[in-house]
Amino acid sequence: MRSRLLGVIGGLVALLAMLGQAREIVIDGTHSYARFHLDLPMGRELDGRFPRMQAEWLPQADGRWRVSVWLPADAAEIRGRPRYTRIMRSDMFFDSQRHPHIQFLSDPFEVGMLARGGALSGVLTMRGVAQRESLRLAPSTCRPPVPRDCVIEVNGEVSRRNYGITPLKGVLGDIVEFRLRIAHGAES
Repeated sequence: MRSRLLGVIGGLVALLAMLGQAREIVIDGTHSYARFHLDLPMGRELDGRFPRMQAEWLPQADGRWRVSVWLPADAAEIRGRPRYTRIMRSDMFFDSQRHPHIQFLSDPFEVGMLARGGALSGVLTMRGVAQRESLRLAPSTCRPPVPRDCVIEVNGEVSRRNYGITPLKGVLGDIVEFRLRIAHGAES
């Protein structure tokens, strides 16, 4: 019975992949977040957020999936710290006037990885620079064929130097930690 169910699920995934239909993730804004974290001198920390995000499931012909996430660099904010917010959006950091979005496009992965978690590799594009990165996907309750009605948590650290963010040396640490929690409902 289980193998029959898996066959049906696999068939549905393959059918969606053959149709080539990307599925936008309907994000529950109340239970989702996109944050970033930086270290400051003397053990202090700076926590920022992106007030919204977009994500999309991309079925592949071989039954695997890719996910694409867009973060609005032009809306990045440090709550209660307008000066830091301006710096984060400026050409000293995200350069959001020229590069209003940050995007992560994962490599193809088996949908079962959502349940067990693991390394989610792909390409992060920030400030017009694309770099291969590996993020950590936490185990979730998401199930195929098209993951819905579940929460996905991903986090990872990147070097800001790799993306041309070199000003403020000595003021901000090199590592930018991203934390995403994507709660979504039914597919669109």
